[in-house]
Formats: sequence, structure tokens, C-alpha cells
Amino acid sequence: MNVKIISKITDSEGEVNEMTLFTEATYQSKSQKSFLMYDESELSGLEGTKTLLIYDGEKVNIKRYGNVNSNLGIIMDESVENIYRTQYGIFLMHTIGKQIHWNDEDGLHIKMRYQLIIEGDGTQTEVSIEIEEIKN
Repeated sequence: MNVKIISKITDSEGEVNEMTLFTEATYQSKSQKSFLMYDESELSGLEGTKTLLIYDGEKVNIKRYGNVNSNLGIIMDESVENIYRTQYGIFLMHTIGKQIHWNDEDGLHIKMRYQLIIEGDGTQTEVSIEIEEIKN
């Protein structure tokens, strides 16, 4: 399947960075869980990394493998501690889910929004991700 991924990151100063990625993805739903996997691109700054989204009806896990290795958990209105590994070092982060919408009944449509807090410097950003299946 082909998907369009729109990410919007709003930093603590209110500055917005938006990116749109068109890519091939694989999607599977089994055992009450849904899985979406795609390759990141140079545009996202994560070239050489695969992203896997796992949704169990309540929680989304965003797992990244390759040049960046991480597992971000997103649960509505709960703080989740996460470790983010990059070639520049390891960062401790917290995510707080603000919106999770996952629907695959008439084509795939995912929308999530979460607050991301980086430990150490206290940087807070809001991340919004929207993924839509592109039908030919």
C-alpha cells in the first residue's frame, strides 16, 4: 500500500515544522493488533531507518530500527518514559498522548498527537502525525 504521512512538530516557542512523506508501507491486522511499517527518508532526517507502528486499541508504539533505534509509547493522558538511541547519543524522553485515532475500515487513516518532553533540558514539543492510505 502507499501512504501519505504528515508530521507536524510544534516547539516550545510555537515554531511549527511540517513535513509530508509519500512512501510504500505494509499493513497487517491480527490478534487484536494492527501493524504499519514503512521506510523513513532523507526528508525526515531518518534515512536508513524503518518505522513500525503497533496499535492495540489503547496504546500506540512507534518503533524505529536502523540508524535510529527507539520505542516511543503513546497512551492517552498518561506519561510514558522512552529511550531514544541515535548516532549522537541516548536520550530519555516522556510522551503524553493527546489524541489517538486509528481506523482501517474504509482505507487506513491514523491520526495521533502527543507531547514530547526531553529529559535533561526540559524541552517540550507537540507532535502531530497523520497517515492516510493513498488509493489508486
